[in-house]
Amino acid sequence: MSADCKDEIRSDTHVFAYHEIHDAAVNDVYCITPELFLHHLWTMRNAVAGRERSFVVTFDDGHESNRRWAAPILEVMNLRGHFFLPTTWIGRRRGFIDWNEVRTLVSHGHQVGSHSATHAFLPACNQLQMYEELAGSRIALEDQLGREVTSISMPGGRWNEEVLRACAMAGYKTVYTSEPGYFRPSVVDDVLRMPTVVGRFAVQRRTSMPAIQGYARGGALTTEWLQLAYKARSGVKHLLGDQRYQRLWSHLFRGVPEQEVL
Repeated sequence: MSADCKDEIRSDTHVFAYHEIHDAAVNDVYCITPELFLHHLWTMRNAVAGRERSFVVTFDDGHESNRRWAAPILEVMNLRGHFFLPTTWIGRRRGFIDWNEVRTLVSHGHQVGSHSATHAFLPACNQLQMYEELAGSRIALEDQLGREVTSISMPGGRWNEEVLRACAMAGYKTVYTSEPGYFRPSVVDDVLRMPTVVGRFAVQRRTSMPAIQGYARGGALTTEWLQLAYKARSGVKHLLGDQRYQRLWSHLFRGVPEQEVL
């Protein structure tokens, strides 16, 4: 079963998270080449061929390569993606897409969701900040696109139950995180319908083809290994503290000079 970008996700649908595509060498573990991305898509498609299983391809942050490389390559494969955008970055931040390009993505059949307003780590936000990050970003997307937006991915993969309830109150039906293989269906909590929570596999440049294939296929060993790696990173994050961990990660693996890391 080929990938689609519908917001209704089944528990046996495995979701991949990408960030940036570049045809030149870039010192960012989340940046891959167009050729590698195409190879990944072929591997995913072959992995689910003849099986009652599907995969979904998502992109976070709204980098200009989403328009230049990601969308055209997906369309060549007759696939559509799900693009999560920090709304205050759209048309204002160098190297990121503008509103006309977002509308073009939608007109080509891709889905667009929120990635908050400013890419803030939501558990650290107060109530007013949370409203702006969640409801504010959703309203901005809906005003610009003229359609309902009900999905959001968590910046930095950070979330907790308070954030989830705030997402429900802001009108989101599906929340995407960074924990591979995680799935929590929507339930009614008191009078509030909580969003479905969907984990994703954040693909890096060094991710192996067997890992791509195994995750798309729903292989238990691949998924368990990825979950263990995720939990190990979470443990380091807990020991160092969120800000310190993010500073170190961005400096070592995303090519961001230490003095420029938030």
